[in-house]
Amino acid sequence: MYSHVVNSFPCILQRKIIFVAEEHVPYIGSELPRQGYVHQLVSEAFERVGYQLDVTYYPAARARMLASVGKVDGILPVYYSDNLLDTFLFSNPFPGDVIGLLKKKQNPANIVIQANKTLFENLQELSQYQFSLVRGSSAEQLLEQAHFLNKQYALNDLLNIDKLYASRMDFAVIDKLTAGDLIVSKRPHMIGQLEFIYPPLAAQQFHVAFNKNKPDALERVDLFNQGLSSLKADGRLDQILAYHGFYDTENGPINDTQKTNLVIGSVNNSDMLILQKLSAEFELLNPTIQLEWKVLEESTLRQRLLSDLAISAGQFDVMTIGSYEAPIWAENGWIIPVESLFNEYDTDDILANVKASVSIGDTLYALPFYAESSVMYYRSDLFKRAGIKMPDLPTYKQILEFAEKVHAPEEGIFGICLRGKGGWGANMTLITTMVNSYGGQWVDMQWRPQLTTKAWHDAITMYVKLVTQFGPPNSAENNYLENLTLFSQGKCGMWIDATAAASYLVNPLNSKISQQVKMTNAPIGQYKKGSQWLWTWSFAIPESSKHKDAALKFAAWATSKEYLKLVADRYGWLSIPSGTRKSIYQNTEYLAAAPFAPLVIDTINSIDPSNFTLKPIPYVGVQFIPIDEFSSIGDQVGHFIEQAIRKKITVDTALQQSQNLVEKQMRISGYYKGR
Repeated sequence: MYSHVVNSFPCILQRKIIFVAEEHVPYIGSELPRQGYVHQLVSEAFERVGYQLDVTYYPAARARMLASVGKVDGILPVYYSDNLLDTFLFSNPFPGDVIGLLKKKQNPANIVIQANKTLFENLQELSQYQFSLVRGSSAEQLLEQAHFLNKQYALNDLLNIDKLYASRMDFAVIDKLTAGDLIVSKRPHMIGQLEFIYPPLAAQQFHVAFNKNKPDALERVDLFNQGLSSLKADGRLDQILAYHGFYDTENGPINDTQKTNLVIGSVNNSDMLILQKLSAEFELLNPTIQLEWKVLEESTLRQRLLSDLAISAGQFDVMTIGSYEAPIWAENGWIIPVESLFNEYDTDDILANVKASVSIGDTLYALPFYAESSVMYYRSDLFKRAGIKMPDLPTYKQILEFAEKVHAPEEGIFGICLRGKGGWGANMTLITTMVNSYGGQWVDMQWRPQLTTKAWHDAITMYVKLVTQFGPPNSAENNYLENLTLFSQGKCGMWIDATAAASYLVNPLNSKISQQVKMTNAPIGQYKKGSQWLWTWSFAIPESSKHKDAALKFAAWATSKEYLKLVADRYGWLSIPSGTRKSIYQNTEYLAAAPFAPLVIDTINSIDPSNFTLKPIPYVGVQFIPIDEFSSIGDQVGHFIEQAIRKKITVDTALQQSQNLVEKQMRISGYYKGR
């Protein structure tokens, strides 16, 4: 996570300022993390000068009307326009969207946007093509004077993409990230079929627009600009951009003529952060390669990687992916086979389950960095105080009873911490294993969704009870890292999560309760089948990378036996990325340092991803369905259940909405015809 810089401006604290906005995903939106980059940036800029931002979302026309007539203080974000100067004062600019041309890969048109020509000079050479854009969008504003172009209009960007995919247009004029994110969330079958052309037509700037007739409008603009300048000066703006997965790459992949610039997309967990620190050793061994790291929260990483693949952007050379993505992306041709490894790499040393999770047949498509299953962590001191004993294989009914007995919020101790943040790789990772153990599954053998069955209802009801009655405040915002922090600080009596956390929790340098941490098998509902997940974080090389040989060299180094020894020498055996290699679990030094190792290896080896539900299913994968659509389906179902723990909807409503959503998507994708 990132630090917050303390406001140093002398002003009246926390006066409210009210704005309206149109949802502009992925930059701003009510369902985005922290309501998106723009909302977080503007909110923090105002906080630094003593204002509290209040934003309400409306359709574009209504938002503009409310701001124009003075019902609110202003509107955000907007593009600068002389036509608005009679009504609004504009703030200083901050990074906005990137408008360019999107085409079908199979379109033979060889378009070159030349940097030494003006926008109109480049466009005049394209007058024979048909262009689609959204009326009222920044793209229309950009091309307003290009009367020589054959322009057609769509109601929104999704329809814009649909027209392009249906070959009704040659090019869609659209923001790069909007295109990628819409394809991922709404049209996953299009991933990899479209291509964004570099360089883009224009990098647009955003502004905040203040109604100039409001009292103190000039003062507020000036104060906001001060706050914005402060965010830029101390690096906070860059931190906010990075948190949301935005980087200064609008001109495409960097091509350094002196060195190969290798761009690595990575998740922000402790093992990856150690790798980033030690990667200077790789650069010393390979002086012609320089590494550029993009380290993101797990959900944001997935979105940015998929968005990149969706429009064939080629922004990454090494992608950190999991067991879900590896076989799907390999089948789709998005990542390349791992071949020509050095002899000492020893792929036979990789655990069989782990290797299989990133392979198709005998062909590896990613190199495992670490692997994990799920376990129950608990504090032995709290259990002793409560006079209870944790069984080797607890049930969720017992966990509910235990949570109540160790729950002591007046002492800052909560009965249990669970992932609450909505997302297939967040709350749904745990929830799916719960559903498995209650005898449920996502779909039946005919691919018909099963989310309104008794098993789902029992599992989600138990989950909601645990989180809402005995979890910490704001559980709906917590994922792995937040709960790791809470548990290591002694704030949780129990925690069900990844085995990868064990080495962190037993290390007194990290954990206040290192001597009290105990582990046992993850709980079950009624059956042990599928009650523990299997996950592998691995390095894959996208087909779109321009530096495949250098990427393989890095991936092999980072997952080698030699790298594990390097970590152990620098940080100790407890800090190595575990769960991948047999030889580690035969290493006496590691076993002496890691008393939890036998439970971890036994758990990983015991999981059968082809037999983990009570009733038969048509796929392999414990906590996910290995189909393109699952990331979108899982995220949306996760958000419905998040709304249930926020008490905005009931469990029954969450499950019915989830069933309707999954049924619709499975029919659209052709898995079954439906009723």
